[in-house]
Amino acid sequence: MHKTTYVNQTHKLTIGHCNIQGGLTSLGKTRELKHMINKYDIDILSLNETNLNDSIDSCTLNLPSCFDFLRKDRGKGSRGGCGMLVSKNCAYTEIDMPTSMQNIEAIWIKVKTHNLYVCGFYRSNNYCSVENFIDYMNDCMKKLSNKKVLWIGDINIDQNNISLPQYKKLDMALKSYNMVQTVQEITRVAKFGDRYTSTSIDVVFTNCYSDFDNTNVLPERIGDHQAILCQLCYKVNKPAKYEKLVIRDHSQNNITLFKEYLAYEYDYSHILQCTDVESAANEFNEFICNNYEQFCQLKSITIPRTLR
Repeated sequence: MHKTTYVNQTHKLTIGHCNIQGGLTSLGKTRELKHMINKYDIDILSLNETNLNDSIDSCTLNLPSCFDFLRKDRGKGSRGGCGMLVSKNCAYTEIDMPTSMQNIEAIWIKVKTHNLYVCGFYRSNNYCSVENFIDYMNDCMKKLSNKKVLWIGDINIDQNNISLPQYKKLDMALKSYNMVQTVQEITRVAKFGDRYTSTSIDVVFTNCYSDFDNTNVLPERIGDHQAILCQLCYKVNKPAKYEKLVIRDHSQNNITLFKEYLAYEYDYSHILQCTDVESAANEFNEFICNNYEQFCQLKSITIPRTLR
């Protein structure tokens, strides 16, 4: 196997989120995801509405090779589900957060270098009630008492409409755990008939806001939501924009020398004299492999991450 290593630098931990409306099976949308990851040096990217099911293998998706892909599919192949792309340069552990709550779509990881617990979630109105999600949040926050926690995803409750009963219930839950919502700008503009709505439904909840450097709504929109991004003042290994790949050197000169050696310079008599076909085949195979490694030695090349 060829060995791949990554070119490392450090930077502030960068966590993003995007509702992609089923874009993971679209070559165009996954290319946009890669571009966004490269542009903003994203370490962790939460994804909503992945629309995957158990008939779709993760290895068939056009995702960056230097990221791990974690996923939680919605049952019965319906729209929804969430995913998380995590840089392989980021030291993390996937966390199992068992719950008796129904219709919860959430993925948890722990960033080991800074003991930060990150939840990428998706709450849709027709699948998970506000009360159910708040019960889940209560359950998780009690388990993570005195831990640094960050929730990022699509809550489907407008954070700029503070008169909503759903907003008030959520706000009370956040305050009970000293959490704040850090995204203030509009994240979705949608058309319903002749009417347009502007809402802030993509959110970051956290109890460690003092560790934040910034939170931004990005111009990129892969579905009908703007992507969001937050940076924390934690130094981590930067996602690699280039990969070092170790390959065999198949230069024209090496191939020519190898062919000449095979044609003119080697005595095959001991192989030809074998009376056992299997022994002759093993001898010939060993001879080819040994000389191939000698004439076409290993070399290291650097390639852009997006090509793989």
